[in-house]
Amino acid sequence: MTMRAHDLDGGVPVPQQERLQTLNEISRVLASMLDLRTLYDTIYEQIGRVMDASQFFIALHQSGQPTFDVPYLREDGKLGLDDTAPYGDNVTSLVIAQGSALIYGTAEEYEEYERGHGLSEGLVGEQTSESGIFVPLNTGSRTIGALTVQTMRRHAYTEEDMGMLSVIASQAAVAIENARLYAESQEAVRRTQAILHVARTISGSLDLATVLDSILTGMRDVLPFYLAAVLLPDHAGEYLEIAGRIGPPDGRGHETIKISIGEGVTGRVFQTGEPMVVPDVRSSTDYVSDGSGHVRSELAVPLRRGENVVGVLNIERQEVNGFSQDDLNLLSLFASQAAIAIENARLFRELRNRVSDLQTIQSVVQQLTPVHEIPAIASVINLELKTLIDYHSWRLFIVDPDGQALVPISIHGPLSDRRLTVGEGVTGWIAQYGQSVLIDNLLHDPRSAHIAGTPSRPESMIGAPLLYEGSVRGAITLSKLGVRQFDQNSLRLLEIVAAQMAIAFDRAHLYQELRAEAITDPLTSLYNRRYLSERYVEERSRALRNQHTLAAMMVDIDKFKHVNDTYGHDAGDLVLQDLARIIRTTVRAEDIVARYGGEEFCILLPEIPPDDAVQLGSRLRDVIEQHDMPNAAGVQRITVSVGIALLRPGDDTMEVFARADQAMYRVKRAGGNRVCLDNGGDVSMVG
Repeated sequence: MTMRAHDLDGGVPVPQQERLQTLNEISRVLASMLDLRTLYDTIYEQIGRVMDASQFFIALHQSGQPTFDVPYLREDGKLGLDDTAPYGDNVTSLVIAQGSALIYGTAEEYEEYERGHGLSEGLVGEQTSESGIFVPLNTGSRTIGALTVQTMRRHAYTEEDMGMLSVIASQAAVAIENARLYAESQEAVRRTQAILHVARTISGSLDLATVLDSILTGMRDVLPFYLAAVLLPDHAGEYLEIAGRIGPPDGRGHETIKISIGEGVTGRVFQTGEPMVVPDVRSSTDYVSDGSGHVRSELAVPLRRGENVVGVLNIERQEVNGFSQDDLNLLSLFASQAAIAIENARLFRELRNRVSDLQTIQSVVQQLTPVHEIPAIASVINLELKTLIDYHSWRLFIVDPDGQALVPISIHGPLSDRRLTVGEGVTGWIAQYGQSVLIDNLLHDPRSAHIAGTPSRPESMIGAPLLYEGSVRGAITLSKLGVRQFDQNSLRLLEIVAAQMAIAFDRAHLYQELRAEAITDPLTSLYNRRYLSERYVEERSRALRNQHTLAAMMVDIDKFKHVNDTYGHDAGDLVLQDLARIIRTTVRAEDIVARYGGEEFCILLPEIPPDDAVQLGSRLRDVIEQHDMPNAAGVQRITVSVGIALLRPGDDTMEVFARADQAMYRVKRAGGNRVCLDNGGDVSMVG
């Protein structure tokens, strides 16, 4: 017999109102989940409330991949996790590819559907079924997978069941995508924190053993491996020796192995200076076996210090094709940090008798670690460098983004603060060639350029490039009156400091980039909801403290679904981007504009009277209504609904946004293209 939803025990069909209430309840439950495993359990449990889900699985697919993932499978209550299946000529793949649902009442109908579409049998799990429903997981912009319920009973589902499951699936798809994005962001944060932690750890130590251990143990946190090793050349430069290693013990004294330069994977990487990936070591004549027989793939990257290769960082895994391009990029980042740290450790060993100097360097490193602003980094160096080297003038430049000019960051002493071209003067020469200099007398050096208006007198100089990942990021020079005022030890100390500055500058750039990515919506380049929440806390506190007004304005595109449905999501994206630009150029400079979600934007308006807020909303509405969209957007013009609310003294969290949102929906219900103000409970509509 055919059974309807909520009729699994033979009862009467569930009224439409109750079905809607159930869907709303399921939607609220799914929207609150960010943990994927908990979300999958919840999806299964909620679907089980409304229909037979004795067989149930979720399939997810990434475009271009030959397989789809089955992260969650239930068969008669038994749970299966994290399986895969071929993507292609099977029903699950077809539902994902076409984005359309399928219902069948008997196994014969299912087999006939497979034959009619030229599909092969693609069984997920261990049991066959008599009837079932397949629905796509649509996020609104794309299909990320499919969801199915099946049972051994014939004709167990109805068209109403399929419709209800489709609605649940669309909600589940958004929830899964949000949970995956959350998991990815958490993983990105974890990796970034691990990388910064390793950078701080190795930058904070000049002992070679500690540096190597920190590199290898820190790398394992973000790049799992079977075994890993750092190989450094011997004193004669003929062999590579294992200076540090992490992996399962093999009892073979593996650390004593010597690899000739140019031989084996690591020997070739050291010789060529290029990374090397071995997908399957069994088919490679270059692989030097560890004797265990467990390794299947290998990745080795050079440890570069400027143009010189100082060692090799090597990791191995037990799987064939165990390394991706992301793994190579990440290991290269580790290698760049490791190379600088290893060289610094060697310099430390050479200068071990200069204890006081090294303690000062350590202090500089520790002070630089928490600093994320380039001027602050320069200030720390300027204060501490005097305790290491005696000089009367210093200049610090960084290379501009075009790589053609040197921009002064800090000038101390009677020197010009103008920009230099790369190659100009001693500083320009350092930046051009990436080499340090020790000049006994600038008057006799052809690279020096005399500054007009200053006396010509003997002066000594040392300078070093700020090198990071093989490229020059800047240059630092120190000067002192007199001939031969600096020695090789002074130059080496400056090189150590310059290396730490290069790391600190790069870390500062990385921090700023990560910060910008974390607070910016990638489509519109406006602030995102997270940053808006952070700024709201600040502005609310300031408004209450100074008794200023604070308003929130919600702007939502009227009938935006029609744009997407008619002209496509690319056109919809153009509308959102153009609207973001209009809002940003129309509101005040001090206003905070963010994409709140979908086609909804939020503007935080500090210190604005209610009438001015309404005028601004009306002006924005007029500008948008009269603006011609780009041709590629399909639609020529759009209108928006605007809701405004003012902060109340009793607002603890985000109540003002909720009231602005409610005001905006009042406009929606009134037909859109208006402005509604909620001012302390008094609601007025304009337009």
